[in-house]
Amino acid sequence: MNFQIMKYLHNIINASKEVYSSTWYYLITGGSALILLSLNALFRNYDLLFNNFSFSLLFSLIYGLFISFTPLALLFLFITSLLGGVVITFSIFLIRRQLALQASIGAPSVLIAILAPACPSCALGLLGLLGVSGVLAFLPLKGFEFAILGIILLFISVSYLSTKIISTVCEVKS
Repeated sequence: MNFQIMKYLHNIINASKEVYSSTWYYLITGGSALILLSLNALFRNYDLLFNNFSFSLLFSLIYGLFISFTPLALLFLFITSLLGGVVITFSIFLIRRQLALQASIGAPSVLIAILAPACPSCALGLLGLLGVSGVLAFLPLKGFEFAILGIILLFISVSYLSTKIISTVCEVKS
């Protein structure tokens, strides 16, 4: 078991070295994480925002996120947003590489990796849209179970994408 974990961590480190050799991917990760972080605040207050839209209200809602969250909730939100940014960056790297190599076999799996686990913190905001947020009060960790599950899913996604990044593919001659 420990060998498998070390293998996955080794894959993530090697993939990160390859992806982040270009500073462009740092910008993609940071921008994606910032967007995912902002979306959490906007999903929670969608009704207010759509009825009274203004840019000052938009920025106030995003700023209010930092005031209204507990430090632990902010930590989970930052971690999930950053990991979501890494998943998006790794996926973009894979798509660009596959397009450059004219290989399209793995493209559907990369697109699923972008869409499925990219923002578990946003999923918590979506639970509020669905009216499920009252159930969180009865959970032992008061809803942090979903954040922990989201972080685990994001690590699995980063590990999967890392494996695809570091694997070498031979060119098929026609």
